[in-house]
Amino acid sequence: MYIFLYLTTGVYFIFQILYTIVPLLASKVKPLQEDLAEHTTSVLVPAYNEERTIENCIQAMLEVNYHQHEIMFINDGSKDNTLERLQELLELEPISRTPANSLQYKTVKQLYQSKVHPHFFVIDKVNGGKADSLNAGIDYAVGDIVVTLDADSMLERNSLKYVSQYFHDDKIIALGGTVKIVQGAERDEEGRVIEKFKGPGLVKSQILNYMHGFYVRKLTQSFFNSIVVISGAFGAFKRDIMYKTGGFRSTVGEDIDITLKIHKYIRENKLKQKLVYAPEAVCYTECPENLKNFYKQRIRWQKAFVDCILLYWSKLSQQFSVGISLFFAIDGFILGTLTAFTMIFYVANALISGDNLLRVMILLIITLLINALQIILAIYLTQKYGSRYSLIDRLRLFLFSQYELLTYRNILLYINIVGTFKYFDTDESWGFIERKGTASISQQTAASSQ
Repeated sequence: MYIFLYLTTGVYFIFQILYTIVPLLASKVKPLQEDLAEHTTSVLVPAYNEERTIENCIQAMLEVNYHQHEIMFINDGSKDNTLERLQELLELEPISRTPANSLQYKTVKQLYQSKVHPHFFVIDKVNGGKADSLNAGIDYAVGDIVVTLDADSMLERNSLKYVSQYFHDDKIIALGGTVKIVQGAERDEEGRVIEKFKGPGLVKSQILNYMHGFYVRKLTQSFFNSIVVISGAFGAFKRDIMYKTGGFRSTVGEDIDITLKIHKYIRENKLKQKLVYAPEAVCYTECPENLKNFYKQRIRWQKAFVDCILLYWSKLSQQFSVGISLFFAIDGFILGTLTAFTMIFYVANALISGDNLLRVMILLIITLLINALQIILAIYLTQKYGSRYSLIDRLRLFLFSQYELLTYRNILLYINIVGTFKYFDTDESWGFIERKGTASISQQTAASSQ
């Protein structure tokens, strides 16, 4: 047990060095090229019981600076008034469109088009889960690019412009954008989104978690063409690659699975194509504000990760590149999951026996120093890529991160352990998270709430 702990600790420090140095090398902001031709794009928004959040998503879509796109909501047999709310907001009328019939999904009852916003569509279908809904959306989509969003996601104004700009590189077949927490974000007098570090401790913890996860971890993984997961909250794919890989698998974690399937397809066909992170393309999402919903969300994420580990582990080196094997298996699974068990054993044993307390303290101090350095890096990169946190908020972010490491981070440690065991519950439902739908970056929604 101790040998395993010492080995993993050494590997952990190697990865932390990468996560500290590489983002600085890879952080080259792409200026927006307004004159580039727009790719035809289909934005897919699966929705199950989203009557509270759907208006914010729609209003943000209406403010997006893009022309060659359609917005397609997929109502997955919602039991609330999601469809009625869409009808109220969009004034829907039934239409017909022939699908590609290339993917499998539950029966589509009706396709609708908005009378007031003709580029908005709604698919009403039998409940089949998020992956099933996305497959239906892809099959009915007409865009060369398909963008997947959660129903509580709100696109920043130039997000699709940046997505299209990245796809002008023919080697890129999929990308993930930056997902930020909407709580605390607001518009200034000039219409710009201003982010403020405020709210309950749990929300602040997630702001830090997202900031570090995207600007530090994903920038590093993208540098090595080793993106492990393109977030379901905001991802973009060439539509033909979705057909070639069979679309989304009905599983608890469809976003990580489709990312790995595309990597596998690239390796099997010896292609030069790649998946990247596009930090300039931004969307905002509402995060859970209480422990109950936070627990449900993160348990689902951990179960998704375990599901893919079990599916792909046996042929990892044959199916994936060295980079994916390292970041997925070693950094993600061994360091992110297995060491949670060994670390608890090691600390508990040290506290009970009194042995190795000095080593525990040294590890804690080193961890605090690494965390401080990476948070400073994350704050710097956040500002570099256009966030507008005030100097006071940046100081608060740093100070809270040290407290968060010893408090909320331990909740995540516990959830990783519980989620690993709960994977065997085999529940692959939507895992519905209750949201308030009161936070928005839309100028119209924000104005109406004042």
